[in-house]
Amino acid sequence: MKFGVRFSYLLPMEPDEVIEDGLIVVEDDRIIYSGSYKETGDIPVIDTRPSIGMPTLINTHTHTAMVAYRGLADDLPLFKWLQEYIWPAESKTVNEEMVSLSFKLAIAEMINGGTGAINDMYFFQEVAAEVMEEIGFRGLLGEGLIDFPTPSFKTPDEGIKKVENQLRMKNMYKFARFSVCLHAPYSCSPDLIIKGYEIAKEYDVPLHMHVAETLNEVQQITEKYRKRPVEYLESLGILHDKFISAHSVHLSDNEIEIFKERNVKVAHDPQSNMKLSSGIAPVDRYIKKGITVGLATDGAASNNDLDMFEEMRTAALLHKVRTMDPEVMNAKAVVRMATIESAKVIGFDDIIGSLKVGKKADFIVISLESPHMQPIYDPYSHIVYTAKSSDVKWVFIDGKPLKKEGKLTFISDEEVREIGMKLKDMVLNSLK
Repeated sequence: MKFGVRFSYLLPMEPDEVIEDGLIVVEDDRIIYSGSYKETGDIPVIDTRPSIGMPTLINTHTHTAMVAYRGLADDLPLFKWLQEYIWPAESKTVNEEMVSLSFKLAIAEMINGGTGAINDMYFFQEVAAEVMEEIGFRGLLGEGLIDFPTPSFKTPDEGIKKVENQLRMKNMYKFARFSVCLHAPYSCSPDLIIKGYEIAKEYDVPLHMHVAETLNEVQQITEKYRKRPVEYLESLGILHDKFISAHSVHLSDNEIEIFKERNVKVAHDPQSNMKLSSGIAPVDRYIKKGITVGLATDGAASNNDLDMFEEMRTAALLHKVRTMDPEVMNAKAVVRMATIESAKVIGFDDIIGSLKVGKKADFIVISLESPHMQPIYDPYSHIVYTAKSSDVKWVFIDGKPLKKEGKLTFISDEEVREIGMKLKDMVLNSLK
C-alpha cells in the first residue's frame, strides 16, 4: 500500500532543514520519498495542512509500567521516595497483569503526545513486549537487575537467567528489542554489574543503567570504592559504545572525559531530576564534547507524565538559566535530542529518528490550527517553545496511524478510564 502525507513544514532531521510544503510517501512500512511536495499520480495523499511533519519522539529512559503509581508519592528526595514508598508498593503490586494494563495505558499516553519509541527498564518485560507487539509500538526493553528480590525474580542469578531468556526471544518480535538493565552502581554488586556487561556483550545489546543521578549516590560510591560512580564503572571495564547512562547529573571533568573516550550514551531526564531535586545535568557540556545525548521523561511516578513536548521545553529553558546563556540548547538542538540523537542513544537510528528514504515510516503531524500556534516563523522554535502534546493530530508507526485526526485508533476513551480505575484499585487494595 502506498500513500502520501502533505505538510506545511517538513522536518526530516537528516538533514536538519525546514522543507516548506513537504511530502512523505510511504509504501507499506517504509518511507520511499521525503522532500518538497510533488504530484503523486494515483497515490492518495492525506493533506494535513496547516501542519508540521517530523519524526516520532523517542523517550530514552523510562519505567513505563510505573504509570500505575502516578502521584502516589510526591515531593520527596530520591532515596526516601524509593525506599519508603515506591519499592514497598512495587513489592506488593507488580505482577504480569499490572504490567500489561500499565503498558497499555502508558502507550496510549505516549502515542497521544507523539512518542513512538522508548527505552524501558522495569519488570516482566516479556509481557511488555507482547503489549507493544499487539499495538505496534516500538521500544527497547530491559529487566531491571538489582541485588535484592524483585516482583519478577528472587535472586540476582535468577534475574540474569530471566534476562538471557528474553534476549533469546529477540527474533519473536517486530517492534520490541531487549537490552540488559542494571539498576544503579549503589544497588548492584560488582559481580552483578560485570555479569550484566558480559551478557550484553555476548548478545551485542545495549547496557542501560542509572548513573550519578544524585549527590547521595556519588557520596555512597566514593566512600565504598574510593572512586566516583563513572570512575568506578570504568575500573570494572564495562563502559563502551552501547552503554546508556541514565541521568548522569553529577559528573566530574574526568568522568566526562571517560564518557567521551568510551563513547557512552546519555539519557537526559530534566523534569524528573528537578522534581526529585537531583540536580541539573550539564548536557550542553556533554554535547560539546561529542557525547551523544537523548531526551527522556523517566517514569510517571517521578515526573508525573510521559510528555516529551514538556520535556523539550524544560530542557531548553533549564540549561539557559543554569548557564545564564540564552544561546545554549537552542530549539533545533533540542528537537534533534528528542529524535535522531535519541535514536542513536538506543541504537534505533538505522530505522527511525529521521525521515530518510528507506527508514521506517514513523512520524507525527503537529497541527498549526490552534490560536497559540499562529503565526509561525520557525517550526523548530514552535515545537520546543509553543507546541503542546495535544497539538499532535496524527501518529504513524510502521506506516500505520495509531492516532488519526486527533483520536487514538487502538484504544477507546472508555477503555483508558477502565484501565486507570483498575490500576488504582489494584494499588490501593494491595497497600491496605
